[in-house]
Amino acid sequence: MAGGVDEVESKHLVPDPAALADRLASLRFRAAPVQEQLDEYYDTPDGQLRRQDLVTRLRVVGGLVTAGFKGPRTYADDGTYRRVEVEFPATGDVRDAFARQGLVVVWRLAKRRREFRRGGTELVVAVDELPELGTFAEFEGDPAQITLAREQVAGLIGPPERRNYAELAADWLRGHGRPEARELTF
Repeated sequence: MAGGVDEVESKHLVPDPAALADRLASLRFRAAPVQEQLDEYYDTPDGQLRRQDLVTRLRVVGGLVTAGFKGPRTYADDGTYRRVEVEFPATGDVRDAFARQGLVVVWRLAKRRREFRRGGTELVVAVDELPELGTFAEFEGDPAQITLAREQVAGLIGPPERRNYAELAADWLRGHGRPEARELTF
């Protein structure tokens, strides 16, 4: 989301992405084209941002770069979480600006994202295919709309996932004997 937003979202593993896409279509969600995204996560060399659950990210989509900053997560009992998120187009050499502030790239993660939206709501269901990790659905918007949409696709999504993609990737890499790796790309 662009601007300063109190983001509410819920992330879920999707065992059968085609079945989920079919169900969303039957619920009158419209699918956008698939986007190839490369996310670069930045932190201090000693991980100060990660320890505070803060995220500084550059997202590259079709040559356009967006800077994103996220505050710490606050979890609700239903598996959603809330955090402040600010995104804006990055101009100039933002990577050099980050380096001057002592930030370094700590993760690179590629994904294929398709967003689904339903008229009359602000809800976005982003279906993300990640290398090695599988497919996840992120429900983002009003908590009541998230709850309704999750009920409408029950059985096609797993339970809420509390870890972000960088945490999921790090856990996967550790479990596959590659704890030093800092990139998952197609």
